[in-house]
Formats: sequence, C-alpha cells, structure tokens
Amino acid sequence: MDRIARLEAKAVPPSPGKHLAFKVEAPHGMPLEEIVAFLRGCGHAIHDDDDVFVMNLASRRAAESGPLRDLSEVLLTEEARAAAPPGGQWPSAMLRFTFTLDSPRVAQ
Repeated sequence: MDRIARLEAKAVPPSPGKHLAFKVEAPHGMPLEEIVAFLRGCGHAIHDDDDVFVMNLASRRAAESGPLRDLSEVLLTEEARAAAPPGGQWPSAMLRFTFTLDSPRVAQ
C-alpha cells in the first residue's frame, strides 16, 4: 500500500483546461506561443491551462506578407469553451482530419 500511495503522490493531476482546436494561416515555423497570443488578441477564450491544437495552413502569401489570419469559423467564447472536452486525453473525434488540396486550373 505504501508503494501505491507514493505512486499516487507523484501522479500528475488532470488538467482543469480544455481541448481547443484552431485553423490559422501563418508563416511556416511560427512558434505556437505567438499563434496562441494572436488568437487571444482576436478575442478567442484561451486559458493558460488549455490544450491548444493549431493547424497552420501556411501559404506562400503568408510567407511573403507575414500577417496571420484566423481561419476559425466562429469566435471561441467562454460559453463555447465551457462546452469543449476536458483536457488530459484527446477525444477520438479530434484525431480525424480531412484535407482538401486545391490544384491550379490549367488554362486551355
């Protein structure tokens, strides 16, 4: 029992945060901290203890011009954040992605 008590004492408690996912357009290699700061500046309710997944749809335009673009469909409010899944384990629905690649049209 003593061993179990020591293991439990060392266990990391679950995060009180939420799982949040965003799409942005930013220069390739931009640090996540800068992107999250940008999203907060846009008005998204992101807390320090949240698990944030950012899909950066980097483009040539973003690399040349530099400014970030928030591609989120809606603003994450405190109410929507409260409904988000809890931190600690990513729900399986968050692990599935669909990518659509646009190909240039050939003029005939």
